[in-house]
Amino acid sequence: MDWHIPLVIAAVAFVGFFVWRLRPVLSSGERVGPKLREARARIAAAKTDEERATALCDAGDLCARGVGRTRNAIAYYLRAMRAAPDSVEIVERAAAALAKRPRALEALAWRRLGSEGWEGDGRAASVAMLGALASAYGKMPKHHVRARALEQALAAMGAPPRAVRPRSSSRPS
Repeated sequence: MDWHIPLVIAAVAFVGFFVWRLRPVLSSGERVGPKLREARARIAAAKTDEERATALCDAGDLCARGVGRTRNAIAYYLRAMRAAPDSVEIVERAAAALAKRPRALEALAWRRLGSEGWEGDGRAASVAMLGALASAYGKMPKHHVRARALEQALAAMGAPPRAVRPRSSSRPS
């Protein structure tokens, strides 16, 4: 038997598998560009910080859904958090939009937590961001220890029980 035939079969199987894995991206059909231009126009036209933060979150949501725009999504969410630093809603929107990208959520969380105070009006937003970061670390197999440490920090800060995830029993303590 000729050695070329198995090689061609393996190459066709690889291409088929690759196309199958990219199927959700290729078939989504949603064009982010026009909606993103509209969101940018709303950002420029915003009169108040709340309007600007909402428009920035909308742009961040669009970028988070798009392919290859994760850095833009992080930048929009950070700008929204600067416009309304005490908004828990922005933190929850960012965490929900970046839930499938835990590394991006980690980058956003540490930048947010490093730039804003954890006390006063921004305390609730910081607690929400710590909870989102603990959840993101819980999804990364190598970072369960970080997740537990953040859960304990949240408990020490007096966070409500909904923000503290229960420990997973998959690993012995």
